[in-house]
Order: sequence, then structure tokens, then C-alpha cells
Amino acid sequence: MIDNKEIFSILDNVKIFIKSLRNNNTYTFEPVKKGATKYGQNLTLGFSSYAMKIYYMLGIWEDLSQHEQNEWINYINSFQKQDSKFGKNFYVDSTIVNYYEKFQTKNEIKNLSKLLLNTFLGKNYDLKSKKLLKAINADTKQAISTLYEVGSKNSHQIPNKFSNELNLISYLDSLDWSKPWSAGAQFSSMCVYSVTQNYNNEESLVKYATDIVDSDTGSYFKFKPQENREVINGAMKIITGLDWLNHEIHYPKKLIDYCLANEPLNEGCDIVDYIYVLYKCSEETTYKKNQIDEKMVEGINKIKNLYLFNDLGFSYFENKSQDYYYGVPITNGLKTADIHGTLLCCWGLMMAMKTVGVELENFKIIKP
Repeated sequence: MIDNKEIFSILDNVKIFIKSLRNNNTYTFEPVKKGATKYGQNLTLGFSSYAMKIYYMLGIWEDLSQHEQNEWINYINSFQKQDSKFGKNFYVDSTIVNYYEKFQTKNEIKNLSKLLLNTFLGKNYDLKSKKLLKAINADTKQAISTLYEVGSKNSHQIPNKFSNELNLISYLDSLDWSKPWSAGAQFSSMCVYSVTQNYNNEESLVKYATDIVDSDTGSYFKFKPQENREVINGAMKIITGLDWLNHEIHYPKKLIDYCLANEPLNEGCDIVDYIYVLYKCSEETTYKKNQIDEKMVEGINKIKNLYLFNDLGFSYFENKSQDYYYGVPITNGLKTADIHGTLLCCWGLMMAMKTVGVELENFKIIKP
């Protein structure tokens, strides 16, 4: 059983929490109420995007004046850099760049070790420079998708760096598809860019997903991951991309079976990725609907375990805040609610409730 009144009360309380993270009358937000690192205090783009999504989901966005909405949109767009080594018109938060480019002996040794393994043993470890590019890409994708969610868009179009289908496929093939959570995130960003920046790569992207789908699990990869959670989380990333392309899931029944047989870990991303996959699959089929509803109720209860009543928000981990943002240390991992965990948990609650037939009233489910 779901206590709808309790869930709606929690979501209403989150409005207080997210507003408490806002820095004065700016459009910057702290990652946590307490325990932020210097990088967490200085990062702004990602947390501002998170907050805008939370405002939109909870119906606070509509409470802002048109002037405030425009100012916030302009703030997000101020991070677009027309002349950047990461890509023309990409969104760049200097704090992320400063962290990755700061010389640290320990990290340099690790980086050199990975380079040697890649070169001589054919490994595919992400080097520091590649991780930074992925972080910038993720920030850019997130900013664009957030702006489109509230009915706006980026100020300057991002040029398509893939001149033809062959170059796009070559890039996707270069990703490590034994880790589909990471590779799938890059695929998803290509889908977002194709739709929002008018690249018209939709047909090629759908074909690529079709080529890597696994008919046994219903997930998407080239080499089956060792961990069950990677199978589900990887599927989640690809499905977010297919959602932007308005394309159906290839084997929703297989994915449902796999999810029902494999429980998620009790942390923000795992629980919500699990709920999202079942939520999207159940939109396409009534297969095992009763069992899905049971899992959704379990998911709601697991998310409630991440809610901190004193903070009025959610923590990413049970009894611990999210401590990294794309590899950058942002908090000391205290027992406190954080902005990322709160975003994910609110989204997960709404998807689970809608799946079991609860009317969401003034709350909205976002497109990731």
C-alpha cells in the first residue's frame, strides 16, 4: 500500500529544502546544507540545472515571475563558450576544468599507468582528459535538456562535430560498451543533440541501438557486463535517448523479466534507474503489470529510506550525501540531504506513483 498523502507531503517539503539551498537571490545552489567541499561550493552550472528541474517537477517554476524565469534561463546559457577547446558553444563550468587540470602527482601516476595499459595491453581505461571531456559533455547535455523541459533552449546552436553517419558510428564504436552505463550516457547525449540542435541523426542512432540490443536481457551492450546493475543502468541510459527520439524500446518484456529478477542497490541512481526502466516498459506493454506495481511500491519504500525528515530532502546514499559530481569531490559525505539525491528521488517517486495509477496533481515527470 502507498500512503499518497504521506508522499505528497514529502514532495511539498522538498520545496522548502530546495529553496534553502539557493544562494541569496542568485540562481546558484549549494549541493548540500552542510559538508560541501570548496569545489562543491564553487560549482554552479550543474546544481543550477538540477534545481531548475526540481522547481519544474514540483510546480515551483510556474510560481516564478516571467522575469525570474528569463533571468535563470539566461544564467544557464551564460555558461556557453563560443570559443572552447571542448567544443564550440559547449557549456563549461570553470570549476570542473580547474579540478581536472590541477596537477596532482598521484593522479598523474594513475593517468600514466592507464595510458601504458591502453597502449600495450589493449585496455580502454578513461584517461583524465577523456573524463574531463565526458564531464563537459554531460553538463552540456544536462543544461540543454533542462532548458527544453521548461520550454526554452540554448542561446547558440552547438555545431555537429560528426560530418557524416560514418563519423558518428565510429565515435559510438570507440566507447567501452562493456560498461553501458557510461557508454549509454554518451549515446543519450547524441540523441538529445540530434533532436534539439537539428542534426537529424535520429535514423542512424536508432539503427545503432538496434544493432547492440541484447535479445536475452533486453538491454543494450556489445559485451555483457559482469554486474547485473550495469545491465539495468545501461539500459536506462539508452532508453532515455530513445525517449528523445520518440522510438519504442526493442524488447520491453525481456527487460521487465530481467528487472523483476534483479533487485537494485539502495542508492539514488540504482533505485531510480530501475524504476525508470520499468516505468518506460510499462508504457508500452501490460506484461506482468501486477508484479511491476509491486516493485514500484517496494521502490517507493526504498526511496523513503533515503528521506531525511530533519533536512526535508533526500540523500543520494542511505545515511550519506552524494560526494562526487562527474569525478569532482563536492561534499564530505555526511548524513545530510543533497541536491542530486533529491532530484533523483522526487523523479523516482513520481514515476512509481504514476505507474501504479496515482494522479500526480500539480507534479510533473521530467524527460532526462
